[in-house]
Amino acid sequence: MSLKKIKSMIVGAALFVTCSHSVFAAELEYVQPFALNPVNEGIQLSVGALLSGSALVCDKFVHLKKNEYNPDDWDMSAIPNLEQIFMRPYSKPLHVVGTVTVGAAMLTPALFAILPSNEWLTIGTMYAETLLLANGIKEWTKLLVYRARPYMYFDGFPQDKVDDGDWNCSFPSGHTTLAFAGAAFTTMVFCQCFPDSNWNYAVAGISFGLATLTGVLRMASGNHFFTDVLVGAIIGTACGFAVPYMHTKAFYGKFEKKSGRANAALSPAGFSFTYNF
Repeated sequence: MSLKKIKSMIVGAALFVTCSHSVFAAELEYVQPFALNPVNEGIQLSVGALLSGSALVCDKFVHLKKNEYNPDDWDMSAIPNLEQIFMRPYSKPLHVVGTVTVGAAMLTPALFAILPSNEWLTIGTMYAETLLLANGIKEWTKLLVYRARPYMYFDGFPQDKVDDGDWNCSFPSGHTTLAFAGAAFTTMVFCQCFPDSNWNYAVAGISFGLATLTGVLRMASGNHFFTDVLVGAIIGTACGFAVPYMHTKAFYGKFEKKSGRANAALSPAGFSFTYNF
């Protein structure tokens, strides 16, 4: 895929998000499917923050992962044939474009600015929990799995990546994980908020299209193997769907006799919080 086509897709996605407020607000009938619960938020935020925070500490301060570099280890014949098909030498331009697309995929939830302002806190909290959980899972997996990136099997690999220890953090793809987390979250929330909308397929297509493009670029730039991207997509998608589901009325209905219900709202007029026992 050419850089011109990639740029066109990114611009198209940006225009889609920018124009969504006026288009969707006029045509969509909103249903309120999500709510906050203090116990639920405490658990999810704590788990996500613990996973992400502990992984950061173990990586940057404890140096849990050893990074011994031996240039004699790079024997491509030892790589499975399926992986070899997608292996590429390092490409900085494609690396940069892949970073742009992951940012675009992670920003797709911005279209929820079309929702009533008293829903912004709920959506924002759910998305923060989604990203913390997905990031924590992929960071701990990177710490525990030693796998050299594909570009190490070619000449011209980036020496700075070897120096900082990033060269053997190939599994799973972090960019792909976060891109699919954003795509799945956007799709899940939109379809729940607007179940009868004709835009559901467009939102899902654009969101997952950006995420898929990110995964492709991570392979094309030499940063990841196919299975790195596949597992990253699975982790991100699972988190992106699971976290919003655990805020639906159907999910809370299973426990409503055992716990209270909380509702929080943030609007230009101020903040409100109610709790029903």
